[in-house]
This record gives sequence, C-alpha cells and structure tokens, in this order.
Amino acid sequence: MTAQTSSLTDTPSSDDEELLLLGSVQLNGMPSRKTQSVLQQVKSQTIAKTRRRKPPTWAVKVSTSVAAIQTFFSITVPAILRERRRELTTAGVSFSVHLVAGLAMTMWLLPDTTRDEVLQLIGVKVNVEEALELPVELAEIVQPEVIQDLSVDSAMQQMLGELDNGEHRIEMESPELRDLTLPLESLADVSDAPFIKGDFGGRSSAGKRAAVAMFGGNADSERSVSLGLKWLKSIQQSDGSWSFANVGEAGGAGNLTTTDMGATSLALLCFLGAGHTFESMGEYQQTVRNGLAWMVKNADRGASGADLRGRFRGNSGMYVQGIATICICEASALSPKDKELRRLATDAVKFIERAQDKVGGGWRYQPGDRGDTSVVGWQLMALRSAKECRISLQSDTIKDAKEFLDSAGTKDGAMYGYMPGDGPRDSMTAVGLLCRIYHGWKRERPALKVGVEHLASVGPKRGDIYYNYYATQVLHHWGGDLWKQWNHRMRDELVTSQVKEGPAAGSWDVTDPHGYAGGRIYQTTLSILTLEVYYRHLPMYHRFDEKSGSETPDKSE
Repeated sequence: MTAQTSSLTDTPSSDDEELLLLGSVQLNGMPSRKTQSVLQQVKSQTIAKTRRRKPPTWAVKVSTSVAAIQTFFSITVPAILRERRRELTTAGVSFSVHLVAGLAMTMWLLPDTTRDEVLQLIGVKVNVEEALELPVELAEIVQPEVIQDLSVDSAMQQMLGELDNGEHRIEMESPELRDLTLPLESLADVSDAPFIKGDFGGRSSAGKRAAVAMFGGNADSERSVSLGLKWLKSIQQSDGSWSFANVGEAGGAGNLTTTDMGATSLALLCFLGAGHTFESMGEYQQTVRNGLAWMVKNADRGASGADLRGRFRGNSGMYVQGIATICICEASALSPKDKELRRLATDAVKFIERAQDKVGGGWRYQPGDRGDTSVVGWQLMALRSAKECRISLQSDTIKDAKEFLDSAGTKDGAMYGYMPGDGPRDSMTAVGLLCRIYHGWKRERPALKVGVEHLASVGPKRGDIYYNYYATQVLHHWGGDLWKQWNHRMRDELVTSQVKEGPAAGSWDVTDPHGYAGGRIYQTTLSILTLEVYYRHLPMYHRFDEKSGSETPDKSE
C-alpha cells in the first residue's frame, strides 16, 4: 500500500524519464543505430547535469570564507566595539598623547640642522631664524671663571683667586717689563687642578695662567702678547675692521689693499685666543664687539652659505674664507648665547663644504679648484672649530679631505707636499700633521712620530712665521722633550724680535717670504697666535691636569 501511494504521489524527474526510455529500448531488443545515438546523447546530458549540480571544492571553501568575513565585519566587530568602546577610546587617546610626546622629545634631542631636515621632509615649513633660537651649551669647552664649587683645597682656591683678581692679574696683562712674582709653576704639581676637556678650555683667566705655567710660557711671552694686542687695537679702523694696508705710522703695509675681511679675522683671532670676547669686561671688549659687528655686516649670504671672502685680491679668497670661518666659530663658541654669530658660523661652514673639490677632496683659490695643502689646512682648521661650536658637518666632507691628505702625503703620511705628486716641504708637513692630529690620528701612529721628529730636527725658522705657526701647534700637541726644546727656541726668538719702541711697538717686522701680501699685520698676528699656543688650543694628547712634561696619551682620541 505504501509503495503504491509513493508511486502515485512522486513526480518522475527528467533523469528518471531518461532511464525509463533507456530501459524500454533495451526491452525491445537490440537497439538500432538511431536508437544508439539517442541513447548516447541522453547519457551525455545526464552526466553533464550531474556535474553541474555539484560545485568544485575550492569554490565551496571561498564562498564559506567570504560569508565568514562578512559575518565578522557586519556582526562581530560592531558588537565588540559597542561592548569595548570605553576601553578603546581610552587606549586611542593614550597612544596619541604618547606619540606626540615622543616626537617632541625626538625633535628636541636632534641637532638643529637634522631637526630642520626632518621637518622639511615631512612637509613642515621651517623658519631658519626660529630654528636657531636655542643657545648651544658649551659647559665642557668654556673654562669656568668661578671656583667656589670646584673640588680643590683652600690653598688652591686662594692661589687661583689671586690669579683671577688683584695685582697679579693686572701684572700678567701689563706690557711693563716686570718679573712675575706669583709662583705659577706650583700649579703644575696639583693633580686636582680645575681643568676641563675641550679645545677652548684654557682661555679663561685661571685656565690661561695655569696653562702658561704648565706648557712652557712665561711672563715675557705674555707681555709680548699684551703688547701685540695693544698695537692691534691702536690701528683698528673706525668701522671696526682692520686693513693690511693700514698699519699707522709703523710702516710695512701689505699689498692686499682691499682684503679687509682677512685682516680683521686675523686680528680678532688674537683677541679671542687670549680669552677676550665682546661679553667679557675689559679694555678689549668694545674692540672685539666692533670687529665682529663689521664681519657680520659684510658677510655675503646666499643659497651656497655665507661667503666671507669679501673684496679679496688675487688668490687670497679661500684663505680668507677659512680664516674668517675660524674666527666666527671661535667667537660663537665663546659666546654661545649669540644667535647671529651661530647662524653666520653655520652658513660659513656650509660655504666651505660646497666649495670643496668633489673629485680630489681639497680646496684651493676658487670653489671647486683642485686642492693644495696650504688652503686645505685653513679649511680643516675651520671645520675643527665648527666641531667645537657643535655645528653639524656633512659626512663626506672630512672623509674626502682625508683622501686629499693621503694623496699629498709621502712616507705613509709623515710628510706632505704642496699638491699631490709634489715633494715634501717643511711648512706643508706642519700643516698636514696638524690636520691629521685634529682629525683622528692617535699619538701612537708611527707616521706621526716620524713627522714630528722631522719638524723638531729642523726647529723654528727665523724668517718663516707661517711654518713656525703650524709647527708650534704640532709640537705643542705632541708634548714631551721635543716640545720643550722647540718651545724655548720659538718663544725666546719671538719675544726678543718684537718691536719695543716707536709707533710699531708691539708688532713684528716682516720676515716671512710671503709676508709682503699681508705685511706687518700678517707677521704680527701669526706671531701673537704662536705665543698664545699654551692656552689657545689645549693639547690633544695630554690631560690638562697632568704634571708638566708628562706624556699621557688622551685615550679618547
């Protein structure tokens, strides 16, 4: 009964009809050709319909995944957000606040120039005037004037107090030929003397006087410096500048009649080297102030930086740029709160970097010229001063300059020629070795020892102040017996050859083979700077608190 009911109620499918037809054909006997064709068509259609009814496995999986994703984003996520909206809001606000604080801290810690480049990279407009608002802290460079907080005993404090104040200070600055009565040599025996590391650390009142005693100066050398500064002050022009062609009634004017930027820079370096700034009270405060104001006013600023060459003559252009940049960098380092000096120093360094020969790595008379060691020396000293002033340098500038020195050096860098391929000269060897000292060579390097010993064997040259200026710095950094022997000859020769009477009193007659260009100002300024060697730049290979004559290498170099 059930079977009959089922057969009455079920409607046969198309597949069933095809099977019935097939069966009926088979029952009637052997199929004909036409029947076989029909049967083959029916079979093919049946198989195709069966396959279309079952989708591929991968399609089923994709469909299932899409449905799950749609369910997650349309149902699950909104539900989670509704349930956790308070926690998510708190986390988002906290993340944003910490992100902003972290970026602000990063910008604060980055150097000025790097920070500006980052801001410009992300599309923030940077005001250069505002970017240099913060003064540069130079606590580790500038010697402190106040000694109350120093960890020294009362006897030491009293001695340094007498150096900084009272008649002994006046006596050191006085050009009168009197003996120095304060026993400064005792300072060299105090291991706790309040000296700090840094290239300009000896230019304070206490630091300068202790350095004079420790490194071989004396009252006579300091009186010569004082006399020289007084003469320079007497010939300063009314606009604050100096001119090689204007030496008053002293005679011996130079033929660089329009290169006032060079003369002004050399003169100011002498005052700065002795610790006189436009901020320090004293008889040279206004002298320095007027000179720096003239330099700032006459700097030519442009897209390539600050061109400090001025109205130079002949081949003096890049010489002047290097010397003027040293001057501005030192002035900025000694007066770190002055934003204008900082900006000018940064721009002047930028000009030097862009003027470098990109192939050989040197500098010469015009920007891009193939380099010579003499001009390179002034530029590298300028970049060293910029480093003390904490001005960022391009990473390739010093690297390329070292490659130039490699090409100009002989005997593994112990000696140097004027240009690559030239034979060694004593003056260029002094320049090259000083550059090497300031830019990475350690005292233990064999080539440095060979070069220093060669300069010491030659000794100071009476008629070559350019050579003496550079070689004196090399031997000063080296120290030891070689420095002592060199210093005695150099110091006494300069002190005795200084003019003591008449309108030229305090200056030096021109003896340098190239002195005709800069004349008496050139000869005098290099002589003063040479006598300031004891404190103008602290020794690179000696601790400032070691006993005089010791040879303790500075492990930081």
